[in-house]
Parts: sequence; structure tokens; C-alpha cells
Amino acid sequence: MSLIKIHLDRKSPNKSPKKKAYKEGLRYYSEKENRMFRSTWEVELAELLTSLGITYEYEPTRFYYRDHKESYLPDYYLPEYDTFIECKGYMDKRSLKRCQLFRKYQGDTYGFFLYEKEERELILNEPALIYTYLGIAQEELRRRQS
Repeated sequence: MSLIKIHLDRKSPNKSPKKKAYKEGLRYYSEKENRMFRSTWEVELAELLTSLGITYEYEPTRFYYRDHKESYLPDYYLPEYDTFIECKGYMDKRSLKRCQLFRKYQGDTYGFFLYEKEERELILNEPALIYTYLGIAQEELRRRQS
């Protein structure tokens, strides 16, 4: 299925979408997950995590960096791995700054990895690779903690 078809099919649920979800930027519906997401990539990743039996929380916590006048809302938290995943189709300067702030201030508390174009292509072709990325994130966390 092409991404354009996914985009058109998931742009809104069959029933009228919740106004609050749309107002908050959640525009893509997953029938499998029965919820709204911000992008088709987020829908795709959520469905993949579920199919692999990996429990996730979607946008559970916003981190505030008052000294930098920024906040950051990571896309997924995987409690079993104590790792956050950020799904990014396009990395602009502000997004990069937020990811760097997260790594600086929460990097010794949580694992973290970016799910960008390259990771997406690899993982979609071989879903089990996500375990490799999670292992790397956990190893990085252990290194930062010592």
C-alpha cells in the first residue's frame, strides 16, 4: 500500500473525528490502534510495535526546559525498555534542538532513539531490527549512567 493511500485512508476516522484531537494536531487515525496520531509514520510505528508485542505509551510526558524556553514531547515511551522513540520525517533546527536538550537532561535516565527515514526503511523491511535499535538505546543509557 502506498503512503499516499495510507494518508488518504487514515486522514480521519470513519465516524466524525473528535474535535479536540484535531485541535491538538492528531489527524491520522489507526483502526488497529483505535486512536489518532500526528503522522502516518507514527501510525505505522504504533501498529508495528503492537504487532511485535511491544507495549508503548503515545506522547506520555512533556519535558520542559525553561532556561532554553523550549519543551519537548517525545512520540513513544516503551516502559519495558525504558526508552523513548522520536518519529521524524523531517528534522528541522528546532526539532534537533529539542532532541539535544532531551539527551542532555534526560539522557542518563531514559534510552532514546530517532526513527528517521533510514531507520524506517530498514525496520519496515526487517521489523525485528527494532530490537537492535532498542538494544543500542539501552546500551547508550548504561554508558551514560556510569
